[in-house]
Amino acid sequence: MTISIHSAVSFGVLVLAGLCYVTSQVTDVWMESDGLLSLGVWNFCVFSTDTHSWSCEINFSGFNMASQTFSILALLCYLNAFFLYTLSMACRSLQKCRPIITGISCLVFFIVSLQIMTMIVFSVKVHHHTDDVTELHLGKDEKRLPLRLSWSFTAAIVSTILSTISGVCISIELRNIIVEDFQ
Repeated sequence: MTISIHSAVSFGVLVLAGLCYVTSQVTDVWMESDGLLSLGVWNFCVFSTDTHSWSCEINFSGFNMASQTFSILALLCYLNAFFLYTLSMACRSLQKCRPIITGISCLVFFIVSLQIMTMIVFSVKVHHHTDDVTELHLGKDEKRLPLRLSWSFTAAIVSTILSTISGVCISIELRNIIVEDFQ
């Protein structure tokens, strides 16, 4: 089995990216507002000043369902990429792994694209959803709550950057294999 430095770095960085992305997905604090409201891709939580406790509900709004779909697809691409990396480790030579490495390269491109789409759709529509949640749970008198990005959203951004680095490394590996084929 021959494994190159580019493949090894790409795999390691993609594992870190996957961990960051899973962490960002399992939390409900992509955006938060003054300790009264936290919003995630999967649910939102509202702090009740009467009972001094948090109540959480699942997000069923259209934009959230789109974000959830993109997230699920990105996670499935991660799983497939890890499977292909495992398969590539069984190859006797890098030239025989070219179709597998091409597949990994495409999957990493899809991962980055889907993660970016998740963050854009969520970020663009979250203010409308916040207004609805505020009116429903905190009362009509409440003014628009200021939202700020949370650590969980930052983890998704870091994951996207790491996935891009992984994609560059595996693309360099693919280029090197193609160049070797023509020499």
